[in-house]
Amino acid sequence: MSVIYIKEQGAYLQLRGGRLVVTKGTQQLLEYPLLNLDNVVCFGKIQITTQLLHRLLEDGIDVSYFSYNGRYLGHTCSETSKNIFLRFSQYEYYQNLDKRLAFARVIVENKIYNQIAVIKKYRFDKDAYDPKHDLAQMMKLAQSLSQKQTDNEIMGIEGLSRNIYFGCFKHMLKCEIIFENRNRRPPKDPVNAILSLAYTFLTKDMCTLLDSESFETYLGFLHGIRYGRKSLALDMIEEWRQPIVDWLVIRLFNLKILSQSDFVDVEPEGIHLTEDGFKKFCQEYEKYMNAPCINGKSFRILMKQQVAKLKKGLQEGTMYTHFRYDG
Repeated sequence: MSVIYIKEQGAYLQLRGGRLVVTKGTQQLLEYPLLNLDNVVCFGKIQITTQLLHRLLEDGIDVSYFSYNGRYLGHTCSETSKNIFLRFSQYEYYQNLDKRLAFARVIVENKIYNQIAVIKKYRFDKDAYDPKHDLAQMMKLAQSLSQKQTDNEIMGIEGLSRNIYFGCFKHMLKCEIIFENRNRRPPKDPVNAILSLAYTFLTKDMCTLLDSESFETYLGFLHGIRYGRKSLALDMIEEWRQPIVDWLVIRLFNLKILSQSDFVDVEPEGIHLTEDGFKKFCQEYEKYMNAPCINGKSFRILMKQQVAKLKKGLQEGTMYTHFRYDG
């Protein structure tokens, strides 16, 4: 999968002989064949011609839109699927409280086990920090989910586990940057800035997969319904946060691919990547998402397979088979 990220403010995207051409003023910045393209990601004030947009839709190439600072706004995509019957199945599943709560428990339970897998994968200096106690607490939380009977109770378990997990996560970072806890809106340190940006990219990828199959992305089973929130996409990325985003973030900072010099403090918006830092992040994200990782399959292929499992489960009225990360 080839993805092009455009962040040069004032850039102009047009079609020229089966190729996407990016210009700014009289200068040509990029030329890329549509044949090798899957997604165009635009940040901020980027202009795109109608002719190019039509061709992208005809070829099934999505265009994703972000604010300049990385807030996901939405995307345009071709109508590759018109399966209204899938949406009926999704609505029916949601209306069944027992099924909905069972689905929510599965999401949170699997997320906790994936958190545990990441912690176990990391080689801690046991003299400095031993995760044994925290792992035991997380396991107890996972086992308690079967007794939870409301959305709020299930989300409460998720929150408790998340707090313990990020307490462990800070001990996995071996760099000059200080990370104390998870914070956002705005992020107060470079690690939180990258966590937020990578989660946003992951949500964008999941929204694209769900839309292509005609899911109702605003109807989630764990995150429920809130105006303007694509809750199903948030449900479906829970199983990918640890193996994709969190492990990638550990790699980026511990290998010094990103450092303090790649960030600037923009008041009141918090910490942001520099232009060079943003390019490095996009390159590393795409490399990580497309590299063979499990049984020779990339994370993007695995995510697509999980969406297919969700589709099958909803249509057959069976429980969704989650992705379990083994570290």
